[in-house]
Amino acid sequence: MQLSNLLSRSPLIILGAIAGVMVSHQNAIATNKIVIDIAGPIKASIKVKDLRQFAETGKTTKTISQALGISKVNPNTVRGLMTLEVGANVANLAKVLYSNIGQNLTKGVTEVVQTRHNYESDKALRSAIILAAADDNRISVLEVLEKYPTAEMHIDVGKINEIVGKVKETIGNLGELLN
Repeated sequence: MQLSNLLSRSPLIILGAIAGVMVSHQNAIATNKIVIDIAGPIKASIKVKDLRQFAETGKTTKTISQALGISKVNPNTVRGLMTLEVGANVANLAKVLYSNIGQNLTKGVTEVVQTRHNYESDKALRSAIILAAADDNRISVLEVLEKYPTAEMHIDVGKINEIVGKVKETIGNLGELLN
């Protein structure tokens, strides 16, 4: 189904799904830690509140410093990306996320960002994005991390450069569709 057909045929379905997500959000589990895959079986946990502090102040924990070193991503780039807010009308955002383009995009991102057992990671990511936009029609990576609907999120640090590129490209390409 083409994006234009989806956008014109399903506003009530999309709005119903958003309402369901927003109502269930009151009792939802939110991510409080991010488990990063450093190298093979070596993993480390970062508290989401530490990521927020890093994004806002630049102060790092030992684990954040190690993850940045391994990923070879400039810390200021990560901070800027985490706090960059994009205006996104929640209804339009949901339509885009549930289109073929949006589903392909979220599946691509879940190569790096996953649920604990990589079970329905794309659905968890779409939910987190919609929840991030639900209160103010704006989203940021940090808000998406905070709204991720599982107790923990897993990130493959070796692929962070790849995800940074995908997120930058996506923000540029989807900006017009989201407002």
